[in-house]
Formats: sequence, C-alpha cells, structure tokens
Amino acid sequence: MAPALALDVTDAGVLGVAEGGRLVGPSPGYAVVEGDTILVGQEAFDRARLRPRLVMSRFWERLDAEPLGRPFPDGLTAADLVHAHLADVWTRAGRGVGEVVLAVPGTCGAEALGRLLGIAQALEIPVVGLVDTAVAAAATGFPGERLLFVDVHLHHAAVIEMRQAREVVRERVSAIDRWGLEEIHDTLARRVSERFVQKTRFDPLHSAETEQALHDRLPSWLQGLRQQERALLVLSGGGTEHEIEVKRSDVEDWGRSFADELAQKVSLLRRPGEPTTLLVSARAARLPGLVARLSAMRGADVALVAEQAAAAGALRERETLRGSDGELLFVTRLPRPEPGDASLGGAILRPPPIEASLPSAEPTGRPTHLLLEHRARSLGAEPLIVGTAPPADARGLRLEGETAGISRAHCRFFEVGGEVVLEDLSTYGTFVNGERIVDRVVVSPGDRVRIGSPGQEMRLVRSED
Repeated sequence: MAPALALDVTDAGVLGVAEGGRLVGPSPGYAVVEGDTILVGQEAFDRARLRPRLVMSRFWERLDAEPLGRPFPDGLTAADLVHAHLADVWTRAGRGVGEVVLAVPGTCGAEALGRLLGIAQALEIPVVGLVDTAVAAAATGFPGERLLFVDVHLHHAAVIEMRQAREVVRERVSAIDRWGLEEIHDTLARRVSERFVQKTRFDPLHSAETEQALHDRLPSWLQGLRQQERALLVLSGGGTEHEIEVKRSDVEDWGRSFADELAQKVSLLRRPGEPTTLLVSARAARLPGLVARLSAMRGADVALVAEQAAAAGALRERETLRGSDGELLFVTRLPRPEPGDASLGGAILRPPPIEASLPSAEPTGRPTHLLLEHRARSLGAEPLIVGTAPPADARGLRLEGETAGISRAHCRFFEVGGEVVLEDLSTYGTFVNGERIVDRVVVSPGDRVRIGSPGQEMRLVRSED
C-alpha cells in the first residue's frame, strides 16, 4: 500500500508528516508575485521585506475567487495563490503518496473548505478525509476531561474548547480577529529597531536589506530569550556590526498587550472549579510571556503542543477520517488515545534514524545520560542546556574546541511524561541521526545528536544502575 501523508493547513502555512516521521515543511503562508512569477512558502518569506508591495500573506485566510487587485496581475485571486502554494508543497512531498488527510482549523468556513477540496482535486492530491486542527493535535494524547487549545495563526488567534471522554470532541471555537503572528512579529521588530536607534543610532528599518535581516534573525533571538534572561543582538549595516542587549522582560513588555488579551480569552472560557488542561500550540508558545501567564492560572495544567502534533494526530487517525464510498467528511471528534499509546511522542514526531533498519544494541526505555567524549551528564526534569556559554543560572554543558556553528545556548534536554525531549534553541540547527529537527523531538537511547559545522557529536545512552 502506498504511504500516507497528513498536512496541517493554516493561514500561517503548511506542515506535513509522512509515515515514518518524515517532515514536509513548514512552508510559510506567504506569496510574492512579480509579473508572471509566483514565489510561495519559504522563498516568498525570505523576500517579504525586500518586495513588500508584491507580498500577499492573507490568501489562505481569504481562500476566495475575488481578484486581489493592484499591484497584482489582473484576475489573480487568493484561490490562485493557495493553488500555487499547495502545488509547491505537493511537489516536494507527493512522490509515492497514496492518500492524504488534511488538518484544518475550526475557523475555516464551509465555502473555504469546499474551495480547498476543489484545489486539491485539481492538483490530483488524493485527499481521503479532513479533521479539525485542535482535535487532531489533542488526539496525540493529553490528560484531563476539559481541554482548551490555544493557537495563534498569521492574522488571528483562537481558543478551541474540547471535551474528552471516550472521544476528543470539539465544542466551540472562539477567535480574536484583530491580530496574529504577523502583527506580533512586526511589533517586536519595531521595538528592537527602536532599541538599535537609541543605543547605536543605526536604524535597521532604514533599508529593505537590513529590515529583512532583522526579521530573519528575530525568531532565533526570541528563542534564545526564552532560555536566557538577556541576549546580545548583533546586526550588520553600513559596513559595521551594531549590537544591543535585550532582556527577556523587555520582550515580554513589548508583547504584553497580545498575551494579556489571549490569556483573558482563555480565562473567560474556563469554568470555575473545573480542572482544565490548556494545550498551547508551538505558534502560541512563541508569544512572549503567554506561557507564564497561562501557567499562573489556578486549576489549569499547561501542555506545550509540538508543532507537528496536528499532522501527526491526523495521520494516526486516518482510518477514522476516511469516508465510505469516496465521501469526504470534516471530522470534529476522534477516539481518545489509550494511556501509554506509542503515538504520544515517538516515531511519528521524530525523524527516523538513518540506521532504522538495523537492530539497536542500546537498551530500551528513555535515555538517562548524554555522553560527549569522556563526559556523561545525567538527564532529568531539570533542563540541561548545551552550548558554548549556557546561562550561569541554569544546568549546562559547556562546549569547547571546535565550536563553529554552535550557539551560546544551542539546545536543551529535559524529561517530561516519562520521555526525554530535545529542543533546538539555535540559529544553525540541531541534528538527530543526521536529520535536522523541527522545534523539538523525543529522543531515545542510541540516538546521535550533532551540532555545529563540522561540529561535535553527542550520544544518548541508558544506564540500568
């Protein structure tokens, strides 16, 4: 049987998970239209600040057949750009794929769903079922009977209410339409730019090239500030390197209005006295201060949801999603995973090891130590941060010698739910068994972790003592 593929489709972009754990994307929801040429995904995102008048980032949100108007070519529609974006993703992912399931956000209306399916059919994408994004993400396994899924898309935020018994069932979708990732990102970029002007007289927004460089580096800077109290930001301009220091508290202040509004929405949807599990998407977790605000709520447990969870959940439940006699269904309920289900963090969410077909000489179970040459560091609930200069107030493994391409705080290991998670914090990437990871993965004894270029290699081991 030909392998299956699940695509998580939002206005923020498209992310796919194929059988065996292969990731497709993420491909950002951006398009740049220059004459007859349409660039989509990462290519478009990388030029968004260089060609701002030619950028469209709302085509997935609109998904209609109305002409976009100037400065775009006559007759070009949002549906045309969705077609171009989906075609690009399918070209990269579709070799040998026999069936596809789609995870679609609950804010997507019936007309847009119909148009999406028409585009998929035109591209000969073998869609066999659709599922609500929040339900698919929750179906990868979380505790509690009442769930609130907190998500931030490119141009809106949403909180989805769900109930768990024998099934995970979506009950209600509450949206905030005033802002999303793009406005958050632009606000933080402006604040950083103001700090550069105040401290160095260099204005990154003065030219398209330095503005693009600022936006390119901002995500990695924010990622670093989640683990460190302060960071040194460096940007080149006019033949000179300019640097400023930014504190985590600064960034949280800059994004406070967004975090406050979303946290208030969550608070209003909670029922007094009823325990609630808050599922925070990887996109929402990037909003400075939000996780801390939610974690402070009484009677609420916070779970961070992996970026690929919705696609992984949809892939896992594809038999449930497949309609009979070719009928396509949009599913808003799925079976609740059994405790200890293997899908909760293993093969689907982690890129497969290169030697996956070879028997492992390592013992089964979670790894207990990280081995670097002659040094072994234990792994547990307290995060272990690896890099050239881990934070002084954190548990760290400092790397010396060949450190090209290794960040000050490059990655971290921590235990959660009986599994050991590796999270990438770097600009340059972290590799497990030769494959670059996306955000975070669950690791196992015998896995090899490489960082830097040519870099240093560490190995995960398990001690039975």
